[in-house]
Parts: sequence; C-alpha cells; structure tokens
Amino acid sequence: MLVFILFVEFAAVALTALLASASTVDGDTLVTLGVIIGLGVAMGEATRHVERVRRRFTDTPHVNLTSVWTFSASLVLPPTLTPIVIVALYVHLFWRSWYRVRSVHPYRLVFTASTVTLAAFVAWTIRHLLAPADVADWRTPGAVLAIAVALVAYSATNSGLVACAITLHEREWDTRRALGTFKESALEYGTLGLGAITALLLSFSPAWAVMIVPALLVLHNSVLMRQLEEAASTDQKTGLTNATAWTNLASAEIQRAARDGTKVGVLMIDLDHFKQVNDLHGHLVGDRVLQAVADVLMTSARRYDVVGRWGGEEFVVLCPEVTKDTLRSIAERIRGQVRDLRVTAENAVVEGLTVSIGIALYPEFGPELQDVLLAADDALFVAKDSGRNQVQTIVAAISDLNGR
Repeated sequence: MLVFILFVEFAAVALTALLASASTVDGDTLVTLGVIIGLGVAMGEATRHVERVRRRFTDTPHVNLTSVWTFSASLVLPPTLTPIVIVALYVHLFWRSWYRVRSVHPYRLVFTASTVTLAAFVAWTIRHLLAPADVADWRTPGAVLAIAVALVAYSATNSGLVACAITLHEREWDTRRALGTFKESALEYGTLGLGAITALLLSFSPAWAVMIVPALLVLHNSVLMRQLEEAASTDQKTGLTNATAWTNLASAEIQRAARDGTKVGVLMIDLDHFKQVNDLHGHLVGDRVLQAVADVLMTSARRYDVVGRWGGEEFVVLCPEVTKDTLRSIAERIRGQVRDLRVTAENAVVEGLTVSIGIALYPEFGPELQDVLLAADDALFVAKDSGRNQVQTIVAAISDLNGR
C-alpha cells in the first residue's frame, strides 16, 4: 500500500517537472490561473461547513466538487500550472474543511492531490492531441467528443488509482467501497461537466467563470440534503432502508393498495444461527455476512420491491402488486441464493448460511400494515420452529399445528 502511494506521488512530481521544462506562460495565462484559484478557494470557503458535514457522512470515495476547477484547469492551462491549482485548492480544503474530520489524515491529502494531478495530465494530453488548440474551434462535434473523452479519462484515472489504494489497504475487492455508488459517480460526472463549461467560460473571459458559482452553491447544498436524508433512512451496516423508513414506505403502499384494490406482500426474513457466526468469527465478519445477505436480498427482489433491515439479523421485504404464488417464488429465490452464498472476510470463509422466511399478504391478513407484519412474523416463527431454512405462511402454520 505504502509503495503504491509513493509511486503515485513520485509519478505526479516527475510529470510536473518534465512538462514544466517545455511550458511557456504569458500574462493572460497567469490571470486565468489566478481566477481559477481565487474562485475555487472562495467556493471552498463558502461551503466549508457543508463540506465538513458531507465528509463525515461519507464511507465511500468522496466527491468534493473541486473537479469543477481542476478539470477546467487541465483544459485551459499549461500542464505545469495545473498542479498549482490542485495544491492550492486541496491545502485550503484540508485546512478549512477536513482537518476536524477524524478519518482524514495528511497522507490522504497528498495521495488525493497526486491522483488528481495525474488525472489532469491525462485529460490535458487527450485535449492536446484530439481537440483544436484554439478554444474558439471547440464548437465542432469532433472537439466536443474530444473533451468528453478527456472527461471520462480524467474520472477513470482518478477513480482507478483511488480504487487500487482502497483495495490494497483492505486486501479485498468491495465495489461500493472502491468505486462508490451510482449516485456518487453521477455527481462526479456532473461536476466534471460543469468543469468543461467553466473552461469554455474562461476561454471567453476569465470574468465569465463567476457565473458558475451560483450553480455550484446550489449543487453543494442539495447534495448535502440528499446525504442527510439517506443517512436518516438508511441502515449503516447494510445500506438497506432502516426500519423506520421502511415502515413509512410500507404504510404508504398499503394505503395506495387500499385505494386501487391491489395486494401487497410482506416477507419477514431471519438469518438462521447468526449468533454462531459472531461467536466463531467475530463481529467484523458478522457485519460482512449481513452485508452479503443484504446484497442477495437486493438482487433477488424485484426492482420496485422495498428491502429493509428490521433489526439484528432480521430483514423485511415489501412486495407491491403481488400474488401469493409470486410472493412465495420471491421468498424461495432468496432462500436458495442465501444457501449458495459464500462470504470471505478477515481470513475467514463463511458458507452454509440459511434463512427462515415468513410471508403474508394484504388485505388477506388485515386492513393495516401492523396486521400483515404480525402475520408474517407468526409465519416466520413457524418456519424456525419447523427446522429453519424454509418458507412458511400462517395457513401452513395452522394446518401444521392441527396435524400434530
């Protein structure tokens, strides 16, 4: 891990020195440099409290929106000046926003600045080779395509190096931890798109770049609101909807079903013998097992089903507009895929996992969500009492009890 970080930092410094020997800088270029740094620092200062809160909520590669300035710098400045922009912005970011965040250390700042520098060099190279030298000629489709390729290359270089560092540090591949979520990737590409627009504004006149600031302020605050909303409704261990948010969504779906005359299914799922996993392998491995089971639930359920963590090793799935046969089919699919699951974590291998599932339908078991949940919970109890690793319903429970 340390060797990889040192290699990235050395590569960034070496490229800067190499390109510096062949670069020429005039007065207009220095003005553009000053405007980019000035606006970037001003934005960082205006949003430092928002950035600090966002950084504390992030457990994946963090998108800090400085790409607007670093990517635009890679397009309009000589490559020898771009590292100056990156260093200035990241030193300010660390000093004013990140230094109070416990997980952000100085070596991470250096590594991040180095990866961004290398990404900027890649973007500059593609722009230099494919796009016209005169920015006035960027209106052609070929020039737009060249800038788009530079944008993707910038993101791929930066994200790829960060993903390698995270994987080397944790010694295993975790897509979410290494590459982030789809929403974070979309935010990164949106930020880079604003960077390309900023480059065009700078090419007309550096003063025009001020026009991008209001959009960035709105974006920064809206991203924070989204993160706060997700934090309030998301289970931190699994990324699923938490019990409170799931109940709110399920109640709204029951009300809609009452109006439309449709059925809603509920699956109550319990991971069998989970305490043994914790006792044998420890809670860190237990957490990874919970995450793996949550991933199975997400892939096994339909795209519009709502999967939540009920608490401990219990999960719930809300299935709108479903028949009894379809609901059982979903439950059996989940049971089968969990049974085939093999989790590797902390030098331990966990397999042979099973789940017990209780299913219930609205309005068959009552007019309220609570009625359906109680029916599913009773069915879950019967599934566990009958030997675990099975799907049960209240009807099956009644017939089973009468047959004893």
